[in-house]
Amino acid sequence: MRITAKLIFVFLLLLLAQTASAEWRKQSVNTLAWLRSVHFVDAKTGWIGGSKGTLLKTVDGGDTWIKRPGITSDTIRQIVFADKNHGWLLCERDIYNLGQAESSYLMRTADGGKIWHRVDLENNQRQRITRIFFAKNGFGLAIGETGVLFGLKDDNQTWKKLSLPSTYLMSDGVFLDEFRGTIVGGGGTILFTEDAGITWNRALINGKSSPRFSALYFNGGRVGWAVGSSGSVFQTFNSGRAWRAQKSGTTERLNDVVFLDSAEGWAIGDEGVILHTTTAGNIWQKIDSRSTHKLESIDFNRSNGWIVGFGGTILKYEKGITANLDKPTIRNPQ
Repeated sequence: MRITAKLIFVFLLLLLAQTASAEWRKQSVNTLAWLRSVHFVDAKTGWIGGSKGTLLKTVDGGDTWIKRPGITSDTIRQIVFADKNHGWLLCERDIYNLGQAESSYLMRTADGGKIWHRVDLENNQRQRITRIFFAKNGFGLAIGETGVLFGLKDDNQTWKKLSLPSTYLMSDGVFLDEFRGTIVGGGGTILFTEDAGITWNRALINGKSSPRFSALYFNGGRVGWAVGSSGSVFQTFNSGRAWRAQKSGTTERLNDVVFLDSAEGWAIGDEGVILHTTTAGNIWQKIDSRSTHKLESIDFNRSNGWIVGFGGTILKYEKGITANLDKPTIRNPQ
């Protein structure tokens, strides 16, 4: 009996140690900015962007973050890097101080962020851009308010307006390869293309609600997840053509989602909500974030996870997990 009791005690200690190692822990960084985007290029190099031009960079896997001032004074809404040298910032001006200026613009670097060059979108008509995303061949799309859509020209510099069969705000998009892509947005809208954005088709959505989708993520070329308002989670098995609802266990708006493999994934949202699944989203478990701030963006490098949000919130996840970086489709493929 004593041996059995000792074994049980040791097992419980190991279980507690594993649970502790899997926690999201707040990292102390000297900023109260509303952080909107976190993006890791590799296991060592990562970027965080947010309000008032806040731009942070790490070269040691997130142990330390260095501020990069003077790039812009506007909100950095999104950061995308194809490799250590080539990257884009999606910037957004304060809507109350626009004047005659456009609400959104891009900045581009070819030297790892040492120098940034501003890039405007042709004939934007002041529509706010919410997301840019790229195919492996370098072709990019920009989406935003009232169904606005821009495509990157062959010069990799100029963005040309394209047409989209929607007037809703589009929030996120991914390319599965050079031609197939999916975008999501308001009004329960999910659209897919098979010709690099020349034409778009509406996906079949099995569910009673029409959520405002915030983000999506594909693992491989067929299986993906979309999240949004009222805790909505939808899954596809056929490259975005049809979607079915999953039960998330929360009614808070979900703002981002990421999967490490075909089974394990994370979703984050308002009021500090963090959800975790190891069953491909069939069961989601709430994780204590120790925060009530709005969580905006999540990303994983090879072993650690990062979440950023309102009030300078940076959460770090440390566990012996290696994300499969060889999958053909991530949120922002190279």
